[in-house]
Amino acid sequence: MWVALAVGVPLTAACGWFRGGSKEPPIAPPQDVEMDPEALEKFRHEIVEYVELHGELLRRIPNVTPKSTAEEIAAHRKKMTDAIRAERSHEKQGAIFKPKVATAFRSVLQRELTSPEGPAMLREIRQGNPKVEGTPRSQDPTREDKRPVTVAVNVVYPDGAPVSNVPGSLLLHLPELPEQVKYGFVGRTIILRDTEAEVILDYIPDVVPDASLPR
Repeated sequence: MWVALAVGVPLTAACGWFRGGSKEPPIAPPQDVEMDPEALEKFRHEIVEYVELHGELLRRIPNVTPKSTAEEIAAHRKKMTDAIRAERSHEKQGAIFKPKVATAFRSVLQRELTSPEGPAMLREIRQGNPKVEGTPRSQDPTREDKRPVTVAVNVVYPDGAPVSNVPGSLLLHLPELPEQVKYGFVGRTIILRDTEAEVILDYIPDVVPDASLPR
């Protein structure tokens, strides 16, 4: 669902994923991110910069309201998608997952996905993975169409394409993200995409150690 109510929210609130100062007892298990501190800081810096860009673009585009029609919401989403792609037209793979960050992510994913809990995580990653599952046909839901998902920076994740699960047990070991962005898997590749506009922001290929999973 397209939600654009983050306009005007202070960056500190939008990025509450930095767990500083909160004394509320955690509802979910705490994060346990064992990652090179320098790589983690680099990643967080890039995410904060993207959240700032996201907020600035939202301020330029007329907002939706609870009374907005489906057509108005769709038009707003398209404007946001186009704006993100225009602002990031120069970005290449590694813009957010910089080399040191990508190496750190590979280390974490290799460790966790080959741990005793790894097989269960890998089964979840296959669920909804567009390299494994297709989209049910409207005329015959028992049959599926494989809708290709192109993995590249600034490409829009296609509507209706399957979306992979990211195991909660794995998320506990990855850097926490603000609501504007999310992780996903396409084949063995981990991607980072905008939650609302569905633009792929960056990716790291071949991070899932499962030879049975298509690339």
